[in-house]
Amino acid sequence: MKKFYKMSAAVLLALAMTACSSDSTAKTNDAESEEQTEEIGTGVYTITNLTGESVKELYVYNDAADKGENYAENGMDTNAAVTVTKEDYPSDTSFTVEFVTESDYTAAFETLHIEEAPLYLLSEDLMSGATPISFMEPELTATYTVYTSTGETVKELYLYDTDSSDKGENLAGEGLEAGAFVELTKTVLATQTEEQEYTLEFVTESGYTGSFTTLHFEVAPIQLLAEDALTGATMISFSKPE
Repeated sequence: MKKFYKMSAAVLLALAMTACSSDSTAKTNDAESEEQTEEIGTGVYTITNLTGESVKELYVYNDAADKGENYAENGMDTNAAVTVTKEDYPSDTSFTVEFVTESDYTAAFETLHIEEAPLYLLSEDLMSGATPISFMEPELTATYTVYTSTGETVKELYLYDTDSSDKGENLAGEGLEAGAFVELTKTVLATQTEEQEYTLEFVTESGYTGSFTTLHFEVAPIQLLAEDALTGATMISFSKPE
């Protein structure tokens, strides 16, 4: 009888150890599976060219010896974009983004992580530091230095979107005397600059009214001309007064 009890206890102990071993193995497998899922990821990058010129080479790689595909293909025009996808990489992978423009301006960013993000390739003028890319679209500012060459006080001055009926604020304030000047600005996202078209409109104290409806996004001096100074239908000149 004692022998039977001993045998039963041994069988129960073996079963318990087997169950513990199976449970431990299952937990280990689950942990390994979970760890493997956490370590693998996909990077998706929407890359926009803001260099101001065509980009002829664009690479996203983690092996300098093999940069892989040139994502610029036949050239990326200004404001053009391309989406680059890097699938099934360890989550701690760092990529290098490298580009070359048509003027051979070359730049690289070496610590791009596995993520989904927009990237903007920057010209040297747009760089606010040592980084040639931005994860946010930068803004640009157009500046117009407007000189009153009408020979009289300008009492109204407006700068507004040509397709808008809202002229906005009177930028002449209390009046701009003959020979005075004022600096006007417009700020938009970098990819929207080519779409902008403004109207510059003015009224003098004698009621003489002038406007220019196709002002582009740029940095420029502008003279408001008197009627007797007009050489055509344009009431402004893109120059400083002599």
